[in-house]
Amino acid sequence: MNAQPADILYDRSCAPAVLLFGDDAARRARLADRIILSGGRVSASEPIDTAADRLDSQSGARIVVDLREDGGAALDGLLMWLDAQAGRVGSLSTLILTPPGLIDVVTARIADIGVRILVDPEPGELEAALEDLLSPPPPLTSDSSREEDQRLSDEVGLIARRLPPSAQEVEPMVEGSAADARLVQAMLRLRRLRGQHFVPSLFADPAWDILLDLMGARLGRRSVSASSLCIAAAVPATTALRWIAHMTKQELLVRRPDPRDGRRVFIALSEQAAAVMHNYLAAARRIVAPAG
Repeated sequence: MNAQPADILYDRSCAPAVLLFGDDAARRARLADRIILSGGRVSASEPIDTAADRLDSQSGARIVVDLREDGGAALDGLLMWLDAQAGRVGSLSTLILTPPGLIDVVTARIADIGVRILVDPEPGELEAALEDLLSPPPPLTSDSSREEDQRLSDEVGLIARRLPPSAQEVEPMVEGSAADARLVQAMLRLRRLRGQHFVPSLFADPAWDILLDLMGARLGRRSVSASSLCIAAAVPATTALRWIAHMTKQELLVRRPDPRDGRRVFIALSEQAAAVMHNYLAAARRIVAPAG
């Protein structure tokens, strides 16, 4: 795109309105330029702690939140409002830009896939997300970002449809099998070993890495935070969070509050997904160490 922000001073009243929040004024100014270049108009650019008043007075706008530091209660309130609003809108309504250190704080409040979380995005990734945010809802448009979300949702849906419709229709599961735990750890180590000999992206399979890591945690009776699971997924954190969100929506995963920290959630396998993973591991053991 060749236009510069200074060239776009004509009436943009028909462009989608965007509320921009962030505590770094210089970063907000740069983001405002990107929003304008992407076809939007910034109707307000304010610090996080003034967001509540602005949101109460202006509805229907898209929202971009740029986080650099933990804003405490003010941030929690904003995130909860955004999650609830996304559930009502039913489509992408908000972008949150966050550093890796705030992943757990953000995911503790954000569960709806209508809020897209970008972890230290590259310029091209941010521009694609802004274009998606500013696009009319489908079926009027179908850009690459929206198509990618649909593809991801379809893939996760295929996995979820292989689960039995009820927990009563799976084989009984014996918890805490030492053999299963060893097998899962061996699988994870072998998967990481590939990255030492091949280009890691050649084998990117975040859904399977997520399922394996959570099964290992279940067998070891460990809790897994969202930030930890992003690392285990072996893909960029932004991609991992999208997989986690879609897998949670399809009931492969569940969110559980951390009883010791109200600003963090743990991610775990659903009971049905855990039962299917157990049956898979039992079958895998018969191949790895056949009887006789």
